[in-house]
Amino acid sequence: MERRERGSAAGIRFILIFTRIFGRRGARLFLRVLIFYYALFAGDARRASRAYFARLEGVDPKKIGFWRIYSHLLRFAQTSLDRLFLVRGRSDLFSTTHTGVEHLERLHEAGRGAILLGAHLGSFEAMRAVGSVQDFPINIVAYWQNARMITRFLEEAGADFRGRVIEIRPGDPSYIFAVQEAIEAGEMVAILGDRIGVNEKTATVDFLGAPARLPVGPYTMAAVLKCPIYLTFGLYRGGDRYDLYCEPLCERLELPRRGRQEVIAGVAQRYADRLVHYCRQAPDNWFNFYDFWGGNG
Repeated sequence: MERRERGSAAGIRFILIFTRIFGRRGARLFLRVLIFYYALFAGDARRASRAYFARLEGVDPKKIGFWRIYSHLLRFAQTSLDRLFLVRGRSDLFSTTHTGVEHLERLHEAGRGAILLGAHLGSFEAMRAVGSVQDFPINIVAYWQNARMITRFLEEAGADFRGRVIEIRPGDPSYIFAVQEAIEAGEMVAILGDRIGVNEKTATVDFLGAPARLPVGPYTMAAVLKCPIYLTFGLYRGGDRYDLYCEPLCERLELPRRGRQEVIAGVAQRYADRLVHYCRQAPDNWFNFYDFWGGNG
């Protein structure tokens, strides 16, 4: 939240023009050079990547070499590039598999709203794009204040993603009413549950063998709105392939007056455990390039 974007608006426009001329394949080749340069000078990102792989594999961080980190950063860049095509409605460029889509189909048929809880793992945009094709209304709860350049970039690219974004603004809780309205209309509300917002309440969980803080907002919101929570992840497998997953986390979250925090912490731990499961399926899809265990997000 506190870290400024890197790069410039001119650089972003150059990538946009490059993509329009050379397409996805040409842009992917260009990314290999660009990310090599970035990996050389982005010390914080390198340290974060090294710490993540060391915890995931249970090895000394010194054993995580530069090229492993470079591949990690490149994977993030590739999914970010694909986002450009997905928000422009070019899901035809990609091959996707679906596991658990029947959960969304049942919700849609019953006219029930739900919270779709994801993470900065793989590409949630792939899930959203497929949802729009299949007529599952998905609203994305997002904080845009520290991502103005990428937002402007997507708008210039002709993206239509802003129409279903519920924006979070510091000190303004009105977004809750927009979430409530969407849920009551039988729509999906997507939230990424692995980063802490400004002054947000948290629960401490075990994540990859060490304590980490996660936001509790999605769980309290689901309890108040009496709606289910489903986990959704879009793992990038390379090339043009995305594997999309959806599974239930809880159908109805009841928060008693006594032991409320313990119940929330238990659900947050279940989320963390499933997140670890999917991290192990696609280790290079984890895109939190900051001190996740020591930072606030």
